Order: sequence, then C-alpha cells, then structure tokens
Amino acid sequence: MYVLIVGGGKVGFHVARTLLDSGHEVALIELRPGRAQVLRKTLGDVVVVGNGTLPSVLDAAGCARADVLAAVTGDDAANLLIAMLGHRQFQAPRRVARVNDPRNERLFRVSGVETVVSSSSVLAELIEREVSASRVRTLLAFPNGGVAIVQVDVSPRAPVAGRPVREVRWPAGSLLILVLRGREVLVPGGDTVLDVGDRLVLVAPPEAEETLQSLLAPESA
Repeated sequence: MYVLIVGGGKVGFHVARTLLDSGHEVALIELRPGRAQVLRKTLGDVVVVGNGTLPSVLDAAGCARADVLAAVTGDDAANLLIAMLGHRQFQAPRRVARVNDPRNERLFRVSGVETVVSSSSVLAELIEREVSASRVRTLLAFPNGGVAIVQVDVSPRAPVAGRPVREVRWPAGSLLILVLRGREVLVPGGDTVLDVGDRLVLVAPPEAEETLQSLLAPESA
C-alpha cells in the first residue's frame, strides 16, 4: 500500500514511521526545509520538501497512484484543500484529513473527505469513557457509527473465564479478533480458552456493549 502524507509535524512523523515499520510505501511532504532535513535523519528519502496544497507537488509525489492520501498539517484550510485535490484531481481512493478545530468537521465531511480525524474530539471521547462506568473501551469508531473496534479485559468473575471461544454466546454482530495475554498476541480459534486477565479486542456494534460487559467484565467483579 502506498500512503502519501502531507504535513511533517508530530502527527505526520509518527504516522509515517509507523507505516514504514509495517512495510508500507510512504512519502511525506513537508513545507519547511529545516523540518524536512530533521525528518530525513529518521525517515530517510521518503521526505519531500514542498507545498502540499499545490497540485504540481502532489503530482510529483505520486498522488495519482496513492492508495491513501493523508492531510495532517496544523492548518485546517490546507488539509481541506489537499483532501479535495486528492479527490477531484487525482482520484485518490481514500482521503484522510486531520481537523484541528472540531467546528470544522462538518465542512470536511460535506466536502467529500472520507475519514475526518479530530484530535480534540478523540481526546474528549477518551476522557468521557475513562470516567464512565463501562469497562468496554472503544479503540476505533468507524464514521458510519455501525460498528467499532473495542477492548475489554476478562475479569475474575466473568462467565467466560476458563471457557473456549466456541462455547461463548457472543452478542449479535460481534467478532473476537485478538486475545492479548501478557506479551502474547493470539489470533483466537474455537478451542482458545479465555483466561482471567486476557485483554480481548473485538469488532462490535454499539448495542453490544452492555452484553459484552456482562460476559467479560461484570460490575460485581
């Protein structure tokens, strides 16, 4: 997968490094020559100096063949323009844009940006969930709100503790995808026995949260 990132601040840097470590092809456009020079010390030649709001710069960086275009600068207007150029001029199949001011989210969505990431909104949601009674934590909520990737730990009094995955009656629409056990990462099968302390990662609809909590982390635990 080829990912073109525009914006070499902290967000762009960490996204680029993570994707490179995962084996993806990456290019990172950074406007400031000094910052680009710093980035190259860690990321190498994938860093391109240029103004990512210019079609010529996007074109030279291979926007037309990018699987994902990510606009993550600190300027909402720039991110919106980059995403729109990627959509209308280069037909990038996926566009991801960072929104610094949550009030601009609606503008991004009606402009055809597929995925809008607002750090302020994400932080607010995380804080809300930390102070809530629920032990089911949302790791990633999809834009349509239909399903989310959630995390929940198996508590000592959980009905599923000591039982194999195939015997658990999971709520409708839910799918167990990973079991984190200490330093191990397990891809569960039907015979995988769930232990107390296991951290489970599931895909689940919002209405499954109450059932998941009762199965895995009842409040009486």
